[in-house]
Amino acid sequence: MQLSVLFIVVLVAGAIGGVVNALISDNGFVIPKNENGIVRPGVIGNVIVGAIGAVVSWGLYGPYAQASLLGGTSLSGPSGAAFALTLSAFVGAILVGVGGSRFLTNEIDKRFLKAAAVAAAGKQPDDHSLQEIAAASPANALTAAKQMA
Repeated sequence: MQLSVLFIVVLVAGAIGGVVNALISDNGFVIPKNENGIVRPGVIGNVIVGAIGAVVSWGLYGPYAQASLLGGTSLSGPSGAAFALTLSAFVGAILVGVGGSRFLTNEIDKRFLKAAAVAAAGKQPDDHSLQEIAAASPANALTAAKQMA
């Protein structure tokens, strides 16, 4: 199997990890948008970060990390065998995709929660708004904090 094909397979595996993160996060499966001055990369951002993270991980730690990409006489691994993709490398790429995109999601959530805290700090607290903010997703918590009296 050629190295370029393996690269694409790992890229797709990382993208799958990004989709999984988008599905399991409390933000849902949103499209990229700018909301309250905070850029939400959405599922597309998760897919991109997951794919890049998987490729970087595979390139650094995969079975052919030391293989010569340019200047070699053949596209074969250190043992002379054709390039291959192991099951562990593939599922590892998915795991790195989930982790990388989860990091992205957490960073965006922190921005929303920080903005919600700033918005709520200057308002008069009431039990209903506090319960609504506590139960809301980070983006909805900011909206609820801005709507407080």
